[in-house]
Order: sequence, then C-alpha cells, then structure tokens
Amino acid sequence: MKQFKKSTLDWWNDFMHRVKNKGEDTWSVTCKNNYLVVSKNDREVSKVGLDEVVSVTTYKKDLVTYDPVFLCFLDKYGCAIEVWEGMDGFDSFICNELGRYFDVEPDWFANVNKGAFAENRRVIWRL
Repeated sequence: MKQFKKSTLDWWNDFMHRVKNKGEDTWSVTCKNNYLVVSKNDREVSKVGLDEVVSVTTYKKDLVTYDPVFLCFLDKYGCAIEVWEGMDGFDSFICNELGRYFDVEPDWFANVNKGAFAENRRVIWRL
C-alpha cells in the first residue's frame, strides 16, 4: 500500500509540474557526494555511486529531427543509468565531473557525434 501511495504522489507531482510547464517534464543530472543523480521534475529518480561504475558507454539515438548523445553508466551490480545531452546539468557534468572520475579521451564527444543517423556506440571507459 505504501508503494501505491508514493507512486500516486509522484504521478500527481509530475502532473502538476507538466501543467505549470506547458506539458514538459524536466530531467536533470547532477553529481552529489560521489553519486551521479538523475532527477525528474526536481525529484530524484535514480542514482549510482561513481566509484561503483564498471563501464561508461556513449552513443547517439536517432530521434528523426535530432540525434542526442547519451552516456550509459553500468555499475558493479548490473544496474545502468542513462543520461543525455538534453538534460539540465549534462554539459556541466561532462565538463567538470566526468574527467575527474573516469579517464576518458578528451575528444569522445566529437567522435560519437559524427555523422547523421549513426549510433557510433563505443565504450569510453572500462574498469
């Protein structure tokens, strides 16, 4: 019963957020206390300890009018979290935090972003 109440409250909060923001959800990514935190409408929906990540994969998704770049973080428990360039905080995260935690090539973003309609999936860091 508790889970139902929480889910109902989350649904209601998302609904009210969409009413205030012309039907749009707001997704964001931040780094807090060595955790990558994904939030929807200012509510934390998932997080992963950056010291528990075993691989980072990047790719593009073809969404017809644009191809956003995604990062997928896989942790040692087999859980994955995706973040994408349309999220609030994405640019700040890749500029300020990604290199602090993972030894990635500086040109990874340009390499994955080459060519229209090409996924360009690649692992950019592995433990």
